[in-house]
Amino acid sequence: MVKVVVMAAFKRLPTPVGVPDPSTAWHAAGVDEVQIARAILDSHRDRVGAELVERSGDPVEDASRLRDLDAVVLSHDGAEDPVFVYANHAAAALWRMRIDEIVGMPSRLSAPPEQRQSRASMLADAATSGVLHGYSGERIAKDGTRFVIDAATLWTVDGYPDRPGQAVVFRDWRESGT
Repeated sequence: MVKVVVMAAFKRLPTPVGVPDPSTAWHAAGVDEVQIARAILDSHRDRVGAELVERSGDPVEDASRLRDLDAVVLSHDGAEDPVFVYANHAAAALWRMRIDEIVGMPSRLSAPPEQRQSRASMLADAATSGVLHGYSGERIAKDGTRFVIDAATLWTVDGYPDRPGQAVVFRDWRESGT
């Protein structure tokens, strides 16, 4: 098995002419990126026991650091059929979508149909324990490209309205053989 470390692969590229700037996608989707970033970062520190990014003390700067992190970060809400409420630039690049396309999308659609039941079981396990390390699973990009995420950490995110959500971070992924 070959693992690909994607740290350098997700450098932010200039926004093409005619495409909305991803940094404004939060406003278009009605999402407060700073509040969500703070919930993700605080919950990661509390559940995992480590900071996800070096904290500056400025919530706006911390949100920027999370958005530009060289690891994929996604988060969904706690609804019965959860929807993504957060995606950073690395996630958008891997799923070949704009951030505003990811935010609001049912998170189950990030996995191929035949993988959704195992994904749901993993999410339930993580919700019970509060954190799950070392998860691997197949995912599908907007264009149909399949890939496997490796060594992902999934944790419960407190601080969302209604009920806790979940977030995931990973750096390793590989093309799927299916």
